[in-house]
Amino acid sequence: MSEPIKLGYRIFRFRGEGLAPNFPVVLLRGLGRSSGFWLEFTEMLAQHREVICIDLLGTGLSRSTLGRARISDFACDVLHTLQLLGHSKVDLVGISLGGMVAIEVAARSALVDRLAVFASSSSGQGQTRIYPKALLKLLWSLRKKTPSNSELAPYLVSRSTLKRRPELPKAWDELWRQEGFSHVPVLRQLFAAALFRGKTSIAKLDIPILFMVSKGDALVPWQNTVKLWECAKHGQLVLLENYGHDFPTEAPDEVISHLRAFLEDAP
Repeated sequence: MSEPIKLGYRIFRFRGEGLAPNFPVVLLRGLGRSSGFWLEFTEMLAQHREVICIDLLGTGLSRSTLGRARISDFACDVLHTLQLLGHSKVDLVGISLGGMVAIEVAARSALVDRLAVFASSSSGQGQTRIYPKALLKLLWSLRKKTPSNSELAPYLVSRSTLKRRPELPKAWDELWRQEGFSHVPVLRQLFAAALFRGKTSIAKLDIPILFMVSKGDALVPWQNTVKLWECAKHGQLVLLENYGHDFPTEAPDEVISHLRAFLEDAP
């Protein structure tokens, strides 16, 4: 196993009324995407909790020409970073590849109080992990030095969202231009995701876990998340209807409402 490193991160201080909760919410993004891709979601969540956004190796503030090729190595980096920040407890939220890393972090440490997994998957479940057409489009987009999000957007958000927010692909493109885009880390992330087996880790977890997914996901079949939920001892499932893979971007208010209900629920 590789030596863990300290990752880049952004902190959004609690901006609500009264005293801040005792520990923060940590957010992990998915394939090739940094914390900047949470867009307004982080500011909105900071009205209720302190938020820490960690960039997985090879994205955003965690620059690397190689990245990682195993979910376990990503998880060790995240744990190392949180330990250096001095946190004894966190609530952890991960989307897609970030959800896989979040599962592994929770399986390796008592640091995680509650876990939320958005639109994620695991091998060994007899379910298609990613739609073939979407995978081909993703790989084809890597022919460019910086992929075009206008090509990828239809697989990430719904048509209605693209119609309502036509600026989204350009905003994502600008993030990659500012931060830099590295092809090798993204390809290694794909490899890590393909090999990830999360069923056993989830079954062992004795903490509350929220699974959230949208039936309109055009990238990863939504049934993958349901199958993960079926493995959990203390799992809750939220099935959204009309959004795509990146539903926190499409419906931040709705997602935060579900997330708060889960995080603030009495043990």
